[in-house]
Amino acid sequence: MKAPVYRGSGYIPVFIITVCFLLTGLPLPASEPVTINPHDMRLLLGDRCETLEDKTGKLTLDRVITDEFSSQFRPSSHVVPNYGFTKSAYWVRCSLKNNSTKTTSRMLEVAFPLLDRVEFYLLDSGMGLVAYESAGRDYPFSKREVSHRNFVFQVSIPPGEVVYCYIRILTDDGMIFPINLWADFAFIKKVQLENLFFGIYYGIILVMIFYNLFIFLSIGDRNYLFYVLFIFFFGLFQMSMNGLSVQYFWPESTWWGKHANPVLIALSCFWAGIFSLKFLQMEKYTKRLNRTMQGLIAAGLLLAVISFKADYLYTVAAGQVLPVAMIVIAISAAIFSLKQGNRSARFYLIAWTVFFAGIILSALRVAGTIPHNLLTEYGMQIGSEIQMVMLSLALADRINIIEMENNMIQKHALAVEQEKVENLNRAKHEVEDAHAMLSLSEEKYRLIIEGSSDIIFTLDQDLNFITANNAIAQEFKLDPEKIAGLNFMELLYTHEIEQSMFELLAQEKLDEFMTSRKPVHFRAQFVSGIKNEPKEMQVHLEYIDIKGKNEILGKMSNIAEDSLLNYFVSEQQKYEIGNYLITADEITRRITRNLKKYLLQSDSRLIQLALREVIINAIEHGNLNISFEEKSAAIIEERYFALIHERQKAPESRDKRVTIEYSINSEKITYIISDEGEGFEHNEYLQTAASSVNSDLMPHGRGLFMTRNIFDEVTFNDKGNTVILIKYII
Repeated sequence: MKAPVYRGSGYIPVFIITVCFLLTGLPLPASEPVTINPHDMRLLLGDRCETLEDKTGKLTLDRVITDEFSSQFRPSSHVVPNYGFTKSAYWVRCSLKNNSTKTTSRMLEVAFPLLDRVEFYLLDSGMGLVAYESAGRDYPFSKREVSHRNFVFQVSIPPGEVVYCYIRILTDDGMIFPINLWADFAFIKKVQLENLFFGIYYGIILVMIFYNLFIFLSIGDRNYLFYVLFIFFFGLFQMSMNGLSVQYFWPESTWWGKHANPVLIALSCFWAGIFSLKFLQMEKYTKRLNRTMQGLIAAGLLLAVISFKADYLYTVAAGQVLPVAMIVIAISAAIFSLKQGNRSARFYLIAWTVFFAGIILSALRVAGTIPHNLLTEYGMQIGSEIQMVMLSLALADRINIIEMENNMIQKHALAVEQEKVENLNRAKHEVEDAHAMLSLSEEKYRLIIEGSSDIIFTLDQDLNFITANNAIAQEFKLDPEKIAGLNFMELLYTHEIEQSMFELLAQEKLDEFMTSRKPVHFRAQFVSGIKNEPKEMQVHLEYIDIKGKNEILGKMSNIAEDSLLNYFVSEQQKYEIGNYLITADEITRRITRNLKKYLLQSDSRLIQLALREVIINAIEHGNLNISFEEKSAAIIEERYFALIHERQKAPESRDKRVTIEYSINSEKITYIISDEGEGFEHNEYLQTAASSVNSDLMPHGRGLFMTRNIFDEVTFNDKGNTVILIKYII
């Protein structure tokens, strides 16, 4: 604080005044005194005082006024000093100067009723103690000199004199202490206005309670009961926050006067949450927020219970967070419900939004961001009052909406009944006609199914046949009357050399179908009446529900012949494919579909088998770098496709491609297949007998030797990742 400066013909340097105070042994004045003029009705002292944090909580006035601690006071920069939740005690110091010629009497108000201990010391200009008074929630209300909800102390200042006010504050609640200095009659007027405001506020709450309780008793809608319980506990909480409950309801109960706040706000949140759940029909319109609100309701009940035993510092902090979380969820739920068509959410949304705005105004006032006035000082009360009225309107609007909906339902029901009566006779004739048509339709359906050239069948969950039409006898020489119990997999063709990649791919498709339960299409090779000659067919499977039982409806169709094959002369194409086995199978069919123009079907089939083996080898052993041993182990452990998928996603192989170039004409057939792998020692491999390479006769590993027997020329590049296959047309 600045020392006083005396002005005349010159000035006395500040350091001389400092020396004088040191010599007299008195502490330095903290700052320029607050000058009090007779016309000053109210002075805000929050930003004109100084504060000292006492972390030990043991400092006394005698020590605080010494030089050691006097110099540690720091100016307050906020109209409402706010230090949050703290275990420290705070000392507040300010000096007041009477600028009149008469003794001035003022009321010093610490305007935050949630402080546990407020000790007021009044010192004269010689630093002698003139008055002392203690108040706060730790003391009975009857001990206060001035019977007021806030802490009010009488200050008397002689004419032209300076007095020093020291206030020690300790609390488990927020360390907030707005300090006002009032003229006596201005303070009385302020109390009168407050009483008028609180009378209106709590009067409206009582009206809302009795009005909605009466409606609940009249119509039995529990939403009204939940709303009444919410505003009852919220009203008590507001009285506790305003200090009125301590003044009027429990003035001598110091423990309950302090712990009532977290209990009441917890119960307010509990009933507000239940009201919100039921009123907004959150389970119907927003299930995720419904679960969140249920959690907050449980938290409110838990907080109400543990507030009787837990540390007040923790319960009051939880009581700050819980309402904000519940308001945010309530507003979000109202928005979602409104978008979903819940008209009752309109007033509800306005109510909670206005209340939240009131809370924000009060918080900004305490933070010093916006000025003090009636709106900002009582923003929460004003917002909550509007909220209660709007929620009451929302309940009334809900009744109107329900009544309108009931009227519409009744009108619709009458119209439906009339329509039923009008349609009853017509329906009778239609049923009779339908019965006749049904008999005819069943006969037609039987003729269509049994006359179809496609195999139409049903399977159970284990892929065993239940029924099949007559086409299965034509294609597979099986009696449809004896087909029940035969497994679908038994019809798949297995080549003695390749273990049937067709079988593996078909199994993968079936596994995908059984898992996803979505319709599936694929090609597969089946046993035929001709030995060693598979029959390739298109398969379609889908789940159906027959009298509550899940069955599989299937159809197998022959692959249509290419009608343009007679006009084919030659072709030359180039493809690049990724590392997918199903693509290898499809591309093999694509690049061999015209071979039947120049080759027998059996030879075309062998070339198709060989090409599939080469392309799959390029994918597996080339691009995906899967060794013979790894593939063998994976097939034995039934994780072959899992290994393929793992390598397909690996960074070192996912972008690699297999290139296929081919040409077909009347003289020869040429295929050039390249991969982007590391290649292999093909010369050494080709010199080794098939039996020594795969002495265990495993169902893979012999594709290269099969390829050499089918094609006239098989040539590798030096690296071993490109092969040229040539078949001459004889």
